[in-house]
Amino acid sequence: MTMLFEPLDSHYEERANLHRAARLELLHDRLAKRLDRVDRAAEEVEQAVALLVDVTHGSAVEAFRGAIFSRSLSTAFFQLEAGQTLGL
Repeated sequence: MTMLFEPLDSHYEERANLHRAARLELLHDRLAKRLDRVDRAAEEVEQAVALLVDVTHGSAVEAFRGAIFSRSLSTAFFQLEAGQTLGL
């Protein structure tokens, strides 16, 4: 008489489904965090562009006065010394 053994891994499909669901949730969380960082960077770029437009269309002294005394990180790189240019 031949004895047949049940496979050792009888719940493979169930565990595979749980693994896929956990991996999908992990990837979703990573994507959400990345999109938040992209949104913050886009806001900083928009603020920098607005400052640049103010400089090109208005008085540079008035536009940079707000940037120099502002504590915003997005305008920190616009702090120019006398004689410096934006390199355009």
